This record gives sequence, C-alpha cells and structure tokens, in this order.
Amino acid sequence: MVMRSALLALLLLAPVAARAAQALVVVSEPLTPSFREALDGFLAEWGEPVDTASAGRALPPGSRAVVVAFGGRAAARARRDGTPMIVALAPGYRDEGRAAATVRVAMTPSPERFISALAAAGVRRLLAVREVAADPDFLKRAAAAGERAGVRVDEGILSSPDGLPHLLRHDGVLADAVWLAPDPGTVNPENFGAAREFARARSLPFFAPAAGLVMDEVRGDLTVSFRECGREAARAARELLAGRVTTKVVYPPAAGDITAVLKSTSPSASR
Repeated sequence: MVMRSALLALLLLAPVAARAAQALVVVSEPLTPSFREALDGFLAEWGEPVDTASAGRALPPGSRAVVVAFGGRAAARARRDGTPMIVALAPGYRDEGRAAATVRVAMTPSPERFISALAAAGVRRLLAVREVAADPDFLKRAAAAGERAGVRVDEGILSSPDGLPHLLRHDGVLADAVWLAPDPGTVNPENFGAAREFARARSLPFFAPAAGLVMDEVRGDLTVSFRECGREAARAARELLAGRVTTKVVYPPAAGDITAVLKSTSPSASR
C-alpha cells in the first residue's frame, strides 16, 4: 500500500504525454490522506489506466472527453479547460454558469438519507454549521423530507473563521443536535473541539463532518468516506461519457450504508 501511494504521488508530479485520452484526473496538492483515499477509490472503480495531473501546474496538452477534479484548487484549474468535468472533495465549488457539463460529487448522503439518519437518531432540530450555504436543491429536498419525518435543519453560516462560539451560543440553544458540515473553512481542530464540547456540555448528539473524525461519542451517521467519493466520481465520469448524466449532483452512500453492505456480504454473515 505504501509503495502504491508513492507511485501515485510520482504520477501526479510527472507531466502527462500529449495524446488523446478518455479521462484526465487533476488532484490538488499537497496529496493529503483524504485526496489519496479518494484517488484510490476512483482507480479501483475506474479499473483501467488514467492520466493524472497536479492542480499546481497547467493542464497537459491533448484532448480528453472528461476531467475529474479532486479538491477546490483542482476544480478551479480544470474549469478553464472547457471539457465536461466531475468535481469531488470540493464542497464550496459552484458551477457559476460554466458552459461544459459539470457534475459535483457531494460529501454528504442524499438529502432523504440525511434526514432519515437524523430521524433514526431521534433528532428533531439539527444545527448545521457551514462556511458556505448548502446547495439550494439539497436544502429543498431536505426540507421536504424533514417535513414528512418531523425533522428540521437550521443552517448556521459562519460569518468569520473564529465565529463558531458566538454562533453556538446564539443558534445552538434551539437545537437538539449539532453537525459540522464538511467545509474546509469550517473543519479545523479549534472548531471541531468547540462544537464537540458544546454538544457534550448539553448532552446533544454531535455529528462528525468526515468518517475519519468519528470517535467515542462523535457520531458518523451523516458522513460519507473519501474513498466512496472517489468511486462515485468514477461512476459519474462513466455516465457522463455514455451521455447518461441527468443530474448535476450525485450523492455517495452514507458510511452506515456501506458498513451494512460489508457486513451483509462478509463470509461470517452467511454462516
């Protein structure tokens, strides 16, 4: 595994030959564990060689049918290419009227699965802390599902990087659960610790923004794995190449859904 990761890093630093290709994968640097996990998931699902490039350099010359971007910097670089694009691990990215087709891979389960997980956890009013407002379609679908399930999601938008304590004191008193959305500007050690302590002091469920942050009493019901984001990016790229894409946002399975599938298909589960 270490050797494979090292080879992937070398691929990202090497220039790609100028030639026709089906897909080009652009990854933000540095190659963090989350990007590496997503790239591994993409490669596992894609199942064939693919050209890769670094977001820190100009995209290599040559034609391609689709560009897959992991991370905000990669998405900003790839959007200049004018090629149909899949964007993953970039929750703050917005299409902004780009002419070429763009599909975003969300970092949450679908709105309906999101609400279902909250209802199953006994949550009736969630404070969702974000740096950037959620996608309007997500909010609309979550509101509709929440009305049926008796669950309300309040958006708490941070006005500044250090504004979380004030937001929690002001809006958190009405909530019976807290969630840090997986926004890069929101998720840092200080904010994670502050939200966790706020929830602990009031005996509220605290939902993690990513599977890797689930621990002890921190819940993972609303998370998706970086690897599954990568796999979903590969699936979306294949659908786009086949001319079958009908949505601008695709949602990976929730971490809990993946765990259930793994348990049901393990050898011990069939005994």
